[in-house]
Amino acid sequence: MTKITIGGPIRLGACVAATAFALGLHAQTYPIRAIRLVVPFPPGGSSDSVARVVVQRFSEGLGQPVVIENRPGVGGLLGSEAVAKAAPDGYTLLLGSVSSLAVAPHVFSNPRIDPGKDFAAIAPILSSPLTVIARPALPVNSIADLVALARSKPGALNYGAAGLGTHVYLVAELFKKQAGFDAVHVPFQGGAPAMAALLAGNIDYKFDVVNTTLPHARAGKVKVLAVTSAKRIALMPEVPTLAESGFPGFDTTAWMGVVGPARLPADIVSRLNSEVGKTVSSRDLNEVYVSQGAVPEVASPGAFAEMIRREYAYWGKVVKQIGAKPD
Repeated sequence: MTKITIGGPIRLGACVAATAFALGLHAQTYPIRAIRLVVPFPPGGSSDSVARVVVQRFSEGLGQPVVIENRPGVGGLLGSEAVAKAAPDGYTLLLGSVSSLAVAPHVFSNPRIDPGKDFAAIAPILSSPLTVIARPALPVNSIADLVALARSKPGALNYGAAGLGTHVYLVAELFKKQAGFDAVHVPFQGGAPAMAALLAGNIDYKFDVVNTTLPHARAGKVKVLAVTSAKRIALMPEVPTLAESGFPGFDTTAWMGVVGPARLPADIVSRLNSEVGKTVSSRDLNEVYVSQGAVPEVASPGAFAEMIRREYAYWGKVVKQIGAKPD
């Protein structure tokens, strides 16, 4: 704490007044320059796609440019660490996700971030179920077929995931353990290269978010075997859930939201929460997300922080249960 002395002791009332004035001035002036939004995954993946949909309207609401910076690596931890170490001034933010804030810190032995201490929760953006998809030439048309094939040829099938320590990686490992078969994990630097590998026939199956699955499913380039949500989704009503496919209780969704460095001033958190909420609730963006199978989410900073804590605890238990570690 900096001690300030100007010609003698400062009275408490003067301190309070000065602090209130400074906070009020801060709230009125922020932001005065461009804001950097770190996406801890490569361009072209689901996180990057979400960021680019949000940024234009978010920038308009703030009156300043919001610049996306992709910093992939270590399941989203590299970009997350960079934001955790940034100045808590509102000009460096993170597009956090279940992967970077709830899964990867448990999977890697030296994550160098503590999601509960190193970040200020600002606002959620969306949640989305995952799909289980396979290459068209794989001789399966259901989860039962996939499990039967994998059990009949232990270690012969492979699956791709958008980086070690990501949510899709852990969900795939959990499914594999519950199904009782062995398959080879092929890691990629993001969702886009993993999808490219599936389309090229270089991997057999993968888990992915709905918005990146849909165009390929509609073009007949992938087989959609199941969704991971508790209920079927309206965009693909013919696709059963994993629970319906022999895995009762299997219910998981991916989520994303904005966080900043810890100790971010409350007035900045409030301003950003309001602008993210307006952006997500806008009719055009709402329609975009719904058309992609995502659910727009709006919540207070406190509610979002509690969700992150809850998800962090849950996935920590899953990591211990299945013993997931980087290959």
